[in-house]
Amino acid sequence: MDDKIVKDALSYALGSDLHEAWRAPRKKEDGTFEPRIKKSKDEVWNASHGTDEVDIANCSFEELPSNWQYENLEAARVAIELVYDKTMASEPITSEELEQMGATIHEEWLKRNSWVYDPNYGDPKLAVPYDQLSKEEQDKDKAQVGPAQAKVQAYMSGLIDVASICDQYGIQLSGKKL
Repeated sequence: MDDKIVKDALSYALGSDLHEAWRAPRKKEDGTFEPRIKKSKDEVWNASHGTDEVDIANCSFEELPSNWQYENLEAARVAIELVYDKTMASEPITSEELEQMGATIHEEWLKRNSWVYDPNYGDPKLAVPYDQLSKEEQDKDKAQVGPAQAKVQAYMSGLIDVASICDQYGIQLSGKKL
């Protein structure tokens, strides 16, 4: 199967996992999540739900409007791209490579999140190069590498059905949309 398709499918699967990891600490005893209301820019989602407000904490990744899937999906794409070739070759990632991957993950996050530079509501502690981040923030960036490796390894072991992920998310397989 084409590597681009595999990477795209694995990115959706990892993006869903990243969303679940974000909302897990918000889980309440009754099984719901502490609400986090945001605006949806997804016109199709808005029309089908009759609102432009979404509780992103009480939605699975698949239920989110596309603009709220975007950040997790793009973070996943970066991580999968970084680890794919080495993992497919069963090569370990060295500590130096892990640091470089963390730096790349942070750089790509900065490109997607220009709000961080805003003097009124940005976050100057995050609006810096990777090597100037606190260790805690660096660890958050590097923490995306392990789950990305695990997704690729699961695919290699036959534990991930790429075709079903393509079907679920409308990813084109062999030039045709499923």
